[in-house]
Amino acid sequence: MPPEPSAAPPPSAASDAKRLLRLARVGALATIDGAGGAPLTTLVGVASDWDGSPLFLMSELARHTRNLAADSRASLLLTSERGRGDPLNRPRLTVGGAVAPQPDATSRQRYLRRNPKAGLYASFADFAIRRLRIETIHFNGGFGRADALSVADLLSPTGDVAALAEAEAGLLQEVQSLGAKAISQLAGVPAGRRVWRPVGLDAEGFDLSSGGFSARVDFSSPALEPDAWRERLREKLAASAAR
Repeated sequence: MPPEPSAAPPPSAASDAKRLLRLARVGALATIDGAGGAPLTTLVGVASDWDGSPLFLMSELARHTRNLAADSRASLLLTSERGRGDPLNRPRLTVGGAVAPQPDATSRQRYLRRNPKAGLYASFADFAIRRLRIETIHFNGGFGRADALSVADLLSPTGDVAALAEAEAGLLQEVQSLGAKAISQLAGVPAGRRVWRPVGLDAEGFDLSSGGFSARVDFSSPALEPDAWRERLREKLAASAAR
């Protein structure tokens, strides 16, 4: 008799999916085309909100934006960075839900830090930030790894991030001041190959960027207050130095 399926997904599946959600900078967005009700898939820039929810900078003139105005349902495919081997053996994540305008100023800042070239057109009157409220999830970690995940598995714990948002610029500067070697150790890459800079943070860690590449530093537990966040950073630094 086969064993009953586990109620909880393997921790590695949840952590892999969360990292992909945080690190993705582009994705394939499927909307319902108003012209005939058929799916339309377009390439869009992506960033992550405080809880990990996908953020987009969209033009009101874009076809997918017009589609969302008529039917807010959408599906977003995110894939891991390109590399050698079969791309179907690398992790990918599909999330679905409603897309709605996100007027919060911190969301625009988060998007532009992660996608700085979008600053060339972000100030145009027809561009605005929108957010996907995740309702469905399909994660495939590669061949034989189509794990079932819940929204709670994927998103960061909810809470008041006001203090963290206010302190974000200063905390990012503190990370930058650690120096290239320490940041490389945190990112888990050899020092000197790439120059990494912090581009955003959240309660569970922070994101790094180097040219077109991204990296993620995850904390052992969430921290919603700046002092607690600094303590998690010190813990991570100590762990990386001991490797």
